Amino acid sequence: ILRRHYGLTRKQAELTMLLAGGLPLGECADAMGIAERTARRHLENIFTKTGSSRQIDLIRLVLSLPPIAK
Repeated sequence: ILRRHYGLTRKQAELTMLLAGGLPLGECADAMGIAERTARRHLENIFTKTGSSRQIDLIRLVLSLPPIAK
């Protein structure tokens, strides 16, 4: 949903889901195998694409999305 509706890349969607899962940005970067600076750049792009301005707004957006069937 994030990739299709908001035009996020695969890495941006992955970062968004890790943040929504409660991980701090540094731990998200470690889990993704990227530098924290790269994660911050992804986050800024995510904010632009979703119209969010803060991490809490982004998390609220994700939590308001319909569940994804597995």
